[in-house]
Amino acid sequence: MSNMSSRIPNHSQNPKDIQGGDKKVMKKSLSVILSTAMALSVFSSVAFAAKADDFSDLKDLDAATKAKFDSMIQAGIFDGVEEGRFGLNDKMNRAQFAKVAALIFELKSSATTSSFEDVKSSDPANGYALPYIEALRVAGITDGKAEGKYVPAGDVTKEELATFLIRGLGKESEAKAKPGVSDKTVSDWAKGYVQLAQELKLFEAPAGQPFNGTAAATRDLLVTSAYQAQQVNNASKKLSVSEAKATGVKTVTVKFNREVDTAKASLALKKGTASVATDVKWADDKKSAVLTLTNSKLSAGAYSVTLSGLAAETVDKAVAEFSAEDEKLTKIEFLNPSDTIAYSKNVMIKLAATNQYGEAASLSAGAYTVYAGNNNDVLKRITKAEDGTLRLILDTATGDNYKQGYGIVSVNIIENDSRVSVNKTFKIGTQPIITKSELGTVKYSTGDALSGKGQQATVELLRYDQYGNLVAADDSEDYDKTITRFFSEYEKNLKTEVVKSGNDGILTVKVSLLDNVAKSGTYTLNVQTQASFSTVKINVKSSKVATKVKLGDVKKEISAGDDEAIIDLAAFDSEGNQLSADDIVNSLKTNQGNDNTVNLSTSNGKIEIVQSGENKGKLRITDMTATDKSIISVSIVLTSPGLNSFDTKTYNVKGTRVASTLKLTNDPAKKALPGATADIELNVLDQFDSKLDKAAVTSDVYVQVSFTGSAGVELWEDGQSGKAGQTAITTTKKYESDQLKTFNKGFDIVVGAGVDNSKNDVSGTFKAELVNTKGNVLASITKDVKVIDKTADLSYTVTPVTDLYAAGDKLKDTQATLNGALRKKVKITAKDNAGDIVALPSNVITSIATYNESIVKADIVGGTPYVLGNKVGSTTVAVGYNTAKGEQKTASISINVKDEAVQVAKVVGENDKADYTGAENAQTLLDLTVTDNYGVEYGPGVIADNNNILGVIYTATDVQGSGSVTISSKGVITVTGSVKSFTLQAIANGKSDSAVITVK
Repeated sequence: MSNMSSRIPNHSQNPKDIQGGDKKVMKKSLSVILSTAMALSVFSSVAFAAKADDFSDLKDLDAATKAKFDSMIQAGIFDGVEEGRFGLNDKMNRAQFAKVAALIFELKSSATTSSFEDVKSSDPANGYALPYIEALRVAGITDGKAEGKYVPAGDVTKEELATFLIRGLGKESEAKAKPGVSDKTVSDWAKGYVQLAQELKLFEAPAGQPFNGTAAATRDLLVTSAYQAQQVNNASKKLSVSEAKATGVKTVTVKFNREVDTAKASLALKKGTASVATDVKWADDKKSAVLTLTNSKLSAGAYSVTLSGLAAETVDKAVAEFSAEDEKLTKIEFLNPSDTIAYSKNVMIKLAATNQYGEAASLSAGAYTVYAGNNNDVLKRITKAEDGTLRLILDTATGDNYKQGYGIVSVNIIENDSRVSVNKTFKIGTQPIITKSELGTVKYSTGDALSGKGQQATVELLRYDQYGNLVAADDSEDYDKTITRFFSEYEKNLKTEVVKSGNDGILTVKVSLLDNVAKSGTYTLNVQTQASFSTVKINVKSSKVATKVKLGDVKKEISAGDDEAIIDLAAFDSEGNQLSADDIVNSLKTNQGNDNTVNLSTSNGKIEIVQSGENKGKLRITDMTATDKSIISVSIVLTSPGLNSFDTKTYNVKGTRVASTLKLTNDPAKKALPGATADIELNVLDQFDSKLDKAAVTSDVYVQVSFTGSAGVELWEDGQSGKAGQTAITTTKKYESDQLKTFNKGFDIVVGAGVDNSKNDVSGTFKAELVNTKGNVLASITKDVKVIDKTADLSYTVTPVTDLYAAGDKLKDTQATLNGALRKKVKITAKDNAGDIVALPSNVITSIATYNESIVKADIVGGTPYVLGNKVGSTTVAVGYNTAKGEQKTASISINVKDEAVQVAKVVGENDKADYTGAENAQTLLDLTVTDNYGVEYGPGVIADNNNILGVIYTATDVQGSGSVTISSKGVITVTGSVKSFTLQAIANGKSDSAVITVK
């Protein structure tokens, strides 16, 4: 090392330990600076504060500066000097700085004596710093302030701070190359460091203001400069995943070397090559994240976490690997506060079973064997609570073996696989007396309050006996009658009930909202059991109640001959918020006697509020006799006490609805291979641009379809190819009146498998024309499909399969098969070099296989490839297919299987009206399709067989005539008496649709 004094004289204004610009010092990354409790956090015994506002001298900082302090404090880099005070303007001495610098540069020393005469271990103020000062001296960072002296109690100047931050950033050579600041308050040796520090905005440099480099650095300057240095350092280095490790049986913690742009970043977990589904929660400092497995738990094997979503040039290491192990039970502990348990038929003993991560073991209660008493004569059951604790229910009052007041019971519990065990002998006391009770956390069925009719809140009632133990519920007692409950505040729609919670011996208080309420509030629930009294707050939110209504436009123009119309309805609450369709249906009640909240009237037909389906919350007029140029008036009046809102509107009846134009609703394939089917979907629209399934006047206009095609290329109505009694369309076919509904379902161009296109001249042309009685073509759609040669170069893509339900693990065998409704079809698509979609034969996929049959089942059934979820997990499915050239190729897709319960996501009935002749079921009359949360569609023929998971309920309302209508859960309809019509409704998971049924 060169002697620093050889370049700059050792003047008093140029401290010996910092002037050495030529001195070679150890340079460490700034991440060390900021991760080693920089500044006084090293020396303070005050516990870490959470935020700047916890300190009295930081509360008045501006928002931007306070954010910097929050970042440094929450990262553990800084803390207060005393309770409630940060020490914003306090100075830092050289002893303290030595310790910080030694930690910054990872310098270690075990010295007990110092080379400096003024540094003594016996010094009560600064003796702690002796090894750190020696570490700096040995590394050549300092030779002291003066010959033989370090001056540990001296100040650290601003220019010294600038120098060390620049060195920490690895930019010392840049600082030396700078001409330096033109500031007389900065020492010559430090001017380059200060200039670069100001350019990097480590320090603010107000125009015309001196830096005062020899002034002592205060803690506020240290915080802001360290914060900015951290930002500079982060911006200059690439992002890396520094670590990933299992931190729980279902959690993985991932750490990064700097902050992550969480708005763009994504994290994916894999075991080997199989994806593992997780939820990701980023830490507030954006330097780490926790991945929680959603469908499984970690098991022995190699895992990897991959970072994606960020620009490649900003990322250094995107993958971190780690090994996980199977969950291991490490200990079982008794949690009872006393060695004495009550003399009772229902005694509860609590235990904690802990795994290697220190969390509650995920093992079920069935994984343990319990021995209690003589030949297990006192054991009733073992259960597992929501918090993961185990609960033993004992009967200590059984037989003559256990005496009240002086008997004993030995309890031993063993985990069956690991053989981890614990045992304890309890004394038997007297009969239990409830000395204390507690109400747990309130759980609401929706959100954080009771906000709608039928919603419930539940809260555990924990009762403790004289020994401090939880008291289990007695199977024979009716607690709903023996436990007193009441609310301090009156609300007639709140009802309480005390029930037993399953098999775990805990009581639950259930609070139900009997009807919507107009006023929000917090209600105090009081519960008394024996001499113990406890309370809890129940939140109730007012439902959206209509206080104002306004009639809107008709959904589509009313035309002469129409027998139904849909009218928009807007409703608003007392605060002016517009109500949703659900709120309208719940708030506005008709045909309810004294409970009516609205009256409706119309000058033509019957009027009602639609209760379900796509028009829910709108008005529907039925049984109209609309004539051209007539007027239909509609009125709505709110009848609830205190309300005075009404609206009236008239609607003009237009001319007869007629077909006006044609509209293509899909993008048909322009090309096809032999054996393929190209779909064409189109609709007839009326003069109001509404889909027309029936023309009111058939003599004025109709649709005709024609097709010209090469040999082997045919046109069929949608889905009819190959069906018995159906034929291809070979001549011009006319569609009028009710036949327009068939036209609107679309058509198929079917190419024979044996078609020879070696001459490249095989094609088909579809034409649909809207024609009036004069022969004038009002609209026309023409689509050509060219049959391409088998030698064409095509690119093939297997369509991704969305998540599957674990049917094999959760459902009966008859449902969990590849012939059942829960299977999903595997599809493949192709495009040619021009980017055109090419229709493929149905037999392109020749094989399908799963890498793990315990997770996904796969097979070809009836010539169609299907997959079915078996158990939770992820696996890969390989698909074999033949190209147009006859080449055999394979592709693979990853498929996830979840055990999230099947729920209905959509209920759609194609029919608004239908006739019942005595043979039809509800599904057929509605032409019902139910779609679940996995995207599986259940048609009319399979809904009944799967109603155990779908839960579709059928109702018959507005029954006209004398008699009744009943409908079973399978959709079987029974009509008694002389019923003329009724409204049939299918409801599942809050979704519904309905149709008016005429009894023939």
